[in-house]
Amino acid sequence: MFRIVMLAGVLLATTSCRTKFQPQTVQVADPGPPQRVLPEIRVVDAGMTPRVPLRYRVAPGQTETLFLELVRGQSMQAQGQGAQSGIPPVQLEVKMGPAELTPQGFIRHPIQITQVRISKMAQKMSPAQREQMERTLAPLLQIQGWSEMDAQGRVRRGEFRGMEDVPPTLRTMLGNIRSALLTVPFPDEPVGARAQWEVERRLQFSGVWVDQVVTYRIDKMDRDQLQLQITARQTAQPQSIGNGRLEAYQASIIGSAAVRLDYFTPYSEAESTSQMRIKTQTGSGPELVRIDTVTAVRLYPAEAAQELAGEDPEEEPADPEDAKVITDPGKQKLKWR
Repeated sequence: MFRIVMLAGVLLATTSCRTKFQPQTVQVADPGPPQRVLPEIRVVDAGMTPRVPLRYRVAPGQTETLFLELVRGQSMQAQGQGAQSGIPPVQLEVKMGPAELTPQGFIRHPIQITQVRISKMAQKMSPAQREQMERTLAPLLQIQGWSEMDAQGRVRRGEFRGMEDVPPTLRTMLGNIRSALLTVPFPDEPVGARAQWEVERRLQFSGVWVDQVVTYRIDKMDRDQLQLQITARQTAQPQSIGNGRLEAYQASIIGSAAVRLDYFTPYSEAESTSQMRIKTQTGSGPELVRIDTVTAVRLYPAEAAQELAGEDPEEEPADPEDAKVITDPGKQKLKWR
């Protein structure tokens, strides 16, 4: 009898639990991509007094347009034979914003390439060469995404679509620009004029893991703007790459930047050189390919375009809804030097 009463009590308790605690469907928001590993920032010299913490102060709703100009030359050697290639001067028009603050206090801004223009060197190209160049550059117009950075300029999260169709060399160039020139990671502690700090991080460009160290040095310091000298070095350990193997890689970057703390976009320019050795398998056996690259880059906000061009633009800024690669010199928006 006692066992029956106990069993009845257990059944009653179970039924009661079912009545009180019904399963529920909960909508869980997509958290998006995970936060990135923060770079290591080391202050080499805190600089002169007075010293202040450096922080970005981009206002919510702020939208900016950035012009990015780049040119690249490349030589390739294998089995005693060589070939040269490159990208003539190209200008990308990039829209950033509108900025918004996240619940974590980060600054989030959409990014989209709205125009790609080739300099008047296009006049020297044959129609076939210009068509090939347009096909190479057209995937850039599919790139769009967003990035979140904190007030110290450290990228916390980001997501970009359309990169898969961009040639590997262009992806690497854009990655270097974003990591070394576009925004500057500031140290925790206050710094002053002549300060110097290093930013170390591990990056992946076109499937290759690269160790990068960027050194920033303040030449001049005002309340809202910094004049920086920038140097960077990159190295990579031997690793698999595509159907081959990367045997050696090193690169160096030298440049300068005028960073405005109230804006995303800086005035900056840099030159880089890189050397790469790749071993591939061919029908006749392994083959070692040597690739040397030289790149020059310049970034500046849209409001500086007229000053740098030395005269008025030929026409109004491009409509983002009409994005295309422009190789016709007669339709260039800016005068090239």
